[in-house]
Amino acid sequence: MRYQGKIIKWHDDKGYGFVRATSDSKDVFLHISDIRRLNKRPETNELVSYELMKDERGRFRATNVAYPTQSATVRSNEQPTRLNPSFLTFILIFFTLVIERTLKGVLPVTFTLILFGANLLLFLYYYQDKTSAIKKAWRTPESTLHWLSLIGGWPSAYVAQKLFNHKHKKLSFVVTYRLTVLINCSAVMLYSLPYLQNMLISLLTK
Repeated sequence: MRYQGKIIKWHDDKGYGFVRATSDSKDVFLHISDIRRLNKRPETNELVSYELMKDERGRFRATNVAYPTQSATVRSNEQPTRLNPSFLTFILIFFTLVIERTLKGVLPVTFTLILFGANLLLFLYYYQDKTSAIKKAWRTPESTLHWLSLIGGWPSAYVAQKLFNHKHKKLSFVVTYRLTVLINCSAVMLYSLPYLQNMLISLLTK
């Protein structure tokens, strides 16, 4: 069985160090002779995959160690997925509406700042999650991505999905993402366009 971990200590002059799989796991001894296809000196905080074995004293050590460079190279060569012009136009209309309604005092300035902040933060989260996926490191929870999308970060989420070729093929994720877009857009439009509120109230009270 192979494990994923990080080199947390490395004594380059002695040719050994320690690797750790998770924050609460025990440190495992790593010797430079156990690293496959060594084309550079190991460094602290590098990610590696390895197998475990026991030495003559019954202590665990990492063996058959490898850098996850192959999968990283394959994925880094992926081309960005094409953006949909119609959806980009919809995003532009949405932002135009939000800015116009904010300038007229219909939408609170705080709401607009939160919306733009959520977009910036969510774009960075997608970039971090894609990088973590390549390096096989700890990932950003999908619930975090969806919550930020729900409060208004869905435009940058769409761009990041296509730009980084990430999270746009998993059906369950895509369905939930589209639901967050629908809920957020509906809420913003109902709040910012009073005549829509009145129309909805009249339909419900008939």
